[in-house]
Amino acid sequence: MKISELFYSIQGEGKRSGRPSFFIRTNFCNLRCKFTGGNLCDTAYTSWDPDDSRNIGEMEIKNIINEYLKFNCIDVVITGGEPTMYPDELTVLCKGIIKANKGVFITIETNGTAYGDFVNYAGLISISPKLKSSVPAGTEFEKLHEKNRINTDSFLKYSLLKKNNVTDIQWKFVYTGENDIDEIKQIQSETGFEDCDVYLMPEGVTPSDLDKMRAETIEACKRNNFNYTDRIHILAWGNKRGV
Repeated sequence: MKISELFYSIQGEGKRSGRPSFFIRTNFCNLRCKFTGGNLCDTAYTSWDPDDSRNIGEMEIKNIINEYLKFNCIDVVITGGEPTMYPDELTVLCKGIIKANKGVFITIETNGTAYGDFVNYAGLISISPKLKSSVPAGTEFEKLHEKNRINTDSFLKYSLLKKNNVTDIQWKFVYTGENDIDEIKQIQSETGFEDCDVYLMPEGVTPSDLDKMRAETIEACKRNNFNYTDRIHILAWGNKRGV
């Protein structure tokens, strides 16, 4: 697989926040987020700059699993970039991790635009649809991003996984302002996920960014009966690799 980085840290977002976790970050993404506040995604080295020399590059799946086994942890988080760009390899990776440690809990973090057999091997799929506030206006990637960011058919399939008790799903949205709520509600009406599975996360790649948006994001959660999630890794270490 094309890998950006492997590291051991804690899960900083969502319902498993605080869990010690081994992170497998794949390289490359089918989107290019640039938020209305001016920030790129916090892992721009996997999307905007996937040729960054610090990225690992091609790596054998067995070697990825061997790196995980060096750490005594239950949680594995497969993230990106966009890991579902490699659906077959992702399935093989998940199956291999489970074979190596039957007690493992796998979280797959995705923008939800692709679907595959890998869903059958995750304990949690964290879907983060990219809203209009993420469109990189005025860049060469604007049209590509707008075209790819929402896949309602894929979202519906993910939503059914939760309804059919196949695996757990959380819907995690970057919150930039009240306009995001209408779009979230529209996606919700088209796919049918529950309020209790929605997490709002303040937009920002620095502790000061998060401080500015935190109270407003919490109030939006209160008004809409959504969950709030912070970004613990950024609060603890800033916007750095390997955390």
